[in-house]
Amino acid sequence: MTTISVRTATIVARASLSGIVDLTGVAAVVGLLLPTANWVDAVVSVQGSPDGVNFFDMYDGVAAKELIFNAKVGSLVMLNPNRMRSCKAVIVRSGTRATPVIQPQTCIFGVVVET
Repeated sequence: MTTISVRTATIVARASLSGIVDLTGVAAVVGLLLPTANWVDAVVSVQGSPDGVNFFDMYDGVAAKELIFNAKVGSLVMLNPNRMRSCKAVIVRSGTRATPVIQPQTCIFGVVVET
C-alpha cells in the first residue's frame, strides 16, 4: 500500500537554501508545496544527494538544463516520481544556482513523498 506524507524543508530568514530533507524510506518524491506566507517570488530549484552528505545541483537529463519549478505562493507542484529517485536527501533552493534569491523571512516548503 502506498502512503503519501509531507516532509518539511525550511529556508530560514536571509538564506536561499533549505536544510536537508532526509528521504530515507521514501519510494518517490511526488510533489512540492510552496509556502503560503513570507515567500518572495522566485523559481525553485533543488540540490540532490545520493548519499545524504554530498549535494549536487539537479539537472534535467533530457534538456540538460537546471531542474527548476515556476510556481506561485501556496501552490502544489506535481513532480514526476522518477525525477528524484536517485536521491537519499534533497535541499530546496530559492532561485537558481547562478541566481539564488535570498528570502527575507523564514519560508516553509512541503516535500510530498510516497512511501
